[in-house]
This record gives sequence, C-alpha cells and structure tokens, in this order.
Amino acid sequence: MSGWWVLIALGGCWLAIVGGWAYADARRLGASRAQSLRLALTAIRSPLRYWWGDRLYLLSPAAQERLLATEAARLGLRRVDSLPCPLCGTEIERAWRVDEAGHLDVARRAVVCPQCDFRLDACRHCHHFQPGEPGSSWGGRGDYTHGRCAVHKRSQPVENLCTPEMAKRLKERGYDYLSGPAPIADSYIPLNGCQSFALDERRLRTSGVRRPGLRQRGLLRLLTTLNLQPKTPNPKP
Repeated sequence: MSGWWVLIALGGCWLAIVGGWAYADARRLGASRAQSLRLALTAIRSPLRYWWGDRLYLLSPAAQERLLATEAARLGLRRVDSLPCPLCGTEIERAWRVDEAGHLDVARRAVVCPQCDFRLDACRHCHHFQPGEPGSSWGGRGDYTHGRCAVHKRSQPVENLCTPEMAKRLKERGYDYLSGPAPIADSYIPLNGCQSFALDERRLRTSGVRRPGLRQRGLLRLLTTLNLQPKTPNPKP
C-alpha cells in the first residue's frame, strides 16, 4: 500500500506545482480568479496548451511581438512562420499558417524557395496526391516523384487508366478516352491551375521538411490572430 501512497503524493505535488504555477502566472498577467483557475486546470491536463496556447493571449501586444521575435531568433529564422528550405537551407518566409480550426497548413500562395525553387505546396505534400509505381502507367503506390491527383480529372487515353485487357474492350465499344485522375509527371511542383491543395503532414517526410513543433504551432496561431485583428489607423495630425 505504501507504493500507492507514494504515487498519490507525487500526483498531488504535480497538481500543486503545475496548477499553482499556472494560476499565479495567469493572475500576474491580469486574468481574473475564475479565468486563472480555468487556465490552471488546462495546464494540469496539458502544460504546453497553457504555456504555448492560452497564455500567449494574456500577454500585452508589445510582449507578444517580443516573444515572436525571440522565438524566431531561437529557430534561426526571421519569422516564426518561415521554413528552412530542406534542400539549400534558405529561409522561405511566410510558409506556414493555421486554418480556422487551428490545424497546420501552408500559406495560400506559392510557397517557393527564393534560392532553389523548392515548393512546399507541391503535389507530393498534398493529401489528394496518389503516388505512382515505377513501370506502371495506371497508378500504384511507392514512387513519390510522379503520380495522380484524386481531385482533378483529365480526359486521357484509356490505355493510361485501365489494364490492357480493359482498354481493349473499351476501345472495341468506341471509348478511346476517359476522364480520370489527372496525371502528375513531376510531384515537386503543383498541378497547373490547382486550388485544392490540402496539406498531409506525414508526406512532408518524403522531402525532409522539418514540421513546426508544438511551441512554433502555438506562435503560428498567435500570429494568425494578430494578423486578423483590425489595424488601428494612425490619428490625423
């Protein structure tokens, strides 16, 4: 039984230290007692959610700006939403964003390395990308250098979409072309005219892209919030 009492005591210490520290910090930053208690409970469940989430919005605007600059410098970047190019190391500014649900996403523009033309918004990083298979003209898995798009369709010869036997039957019935997943000859660039990019974080590994950690993601959410706030116009002289 003594072992259980030790665990209970350690758990109590954890609650007291983590929750108490967060409560005192929130009060120091101007939160009410009720809000501080709620934030303390958040910290107990997930310390990072408090320290790199809710706490950021208790800071003054000047402190927020200083924190963004300090953390960018810690990452070796000029901005917290930048990405070091995995090919040449050049900083790609304004590469990351968070969507309305707070999930990681890429900027809604061409995200291109200014030095080597690496694309973060390339097909190979998209959820809709279907990797190809060497030696296969109708899809497959495994080869991320080429493939097909599950969203965009193109009219293509039946030989490119079906097995030889099926293609022969279709041609006998007068079908020379069918609409099918658009072929992607080079997955390192976006499909021409595509507006449907959906980031798949797991696929970033295929290009050696370093994903933002929890701290950086919290700062990205803060940066998004600051960018959405209306700018106060300068008073007229």
